[in-house]
Amino acid sequence: MTRLVLALLLVWWTQPALALDLKDAPLAPIDATSKILGGVQAAPGAWPWIAALLSADDPSVFYAQFCSGVLIDQSWVLTAAHCVQGMSATKIQVAVGAYDLTKFTGSRTPVKSIRIHPQFSSTSLYNDIALVELGVPSAIQPIALFSGESVDKTPPSLLGKLVTVLGWGLADTATSWYYPEILRQVSLPVVADSSCNDIYSNPVLPSQFCAGYYEGKDACEGDSGGPAVVQVDGAWVHAGIVSAGVPCREYFGWYGKYTRTSAHLAFIRQSVPNVAVTGKIPAGATLPAVNLLLLTP
Repeated sequence: MTRLVLALLLVWWTQPALALDLKDAPLAPIDATSKILGGVQAAPGAWPWIAALLSADDPSVFYAQFCSGVLIDQSWVLTAAHCVQGMSATKIQVAVGAYDLTKFTGSRTPVKSIRIHPQFSSTSLYNDIALVELGVPSAIQPIALFSGESVDKTPPSLLGKLVTVLGWGLADTATSWYYPEILRQVSLPVVADSSCNDIYSNPVLPSQFCAGYYEGKDACEGDSGGPAVVQVDGAWVHAGIVSAGVPCREYFGWYGKYTRTSAHLAFIRQSVPNVAVTGKIPAGATLPAVNLLLLTP
């Protein structure tokens, strides 16, 4: 069996030095069949709100998994638009809190509806964000979103911050590539937009950010819809969605594009009005203890 493969627009060049000459090449969404490069195995229970999107027709959770997302409300999962574009809700199930895909014993939750950003572009991957409504609410605590505001003055741009990207993905040994069953993670720096603009034909917009290294570590060729999380005010919050990159097998990682969470709060709140986000503490109030989330109305 093979995992569900999303249609791709391939980016072609022969070596990194040629990237500047080939900026008219089409942008490639992160392939749904391969994932984290250069990461480490996540600790059990460290990321309880992680969600695996599954093909409802495949009984194996490992082979059914085709994209990732996060639980942001008991009934809503946030993911990439290109993961669910053209798909029927009846064809998708969600495994919230999955860790080892071969030993997952939780519920494969049916999907009630799919809501894609109305300005999503499948060619440029702008506004690459979607909401998946669960048919049965989850009892797991959701993750809060980075709003661009915080008590610790995290820069809204996230420039220079390390984000942690999560997924079940393509890993490498000294001689081969393999698909791990267990959730993996990798930490990547948010870099200047020019790092991605030198590679891709479509420039980075304020609603996106560029993150990664020149090579060796990447959310590469996969983890579509997966989260880029960052520590803000003492808690892990959702800062971005894995959206686009280059084939890792060919380039061994590179800078990737992420949908910026804070730029899409209006879209999210249309369906999830009470979603938890970071915010400023009123005058005279005290900073909550580590791992307590700041909420705004």
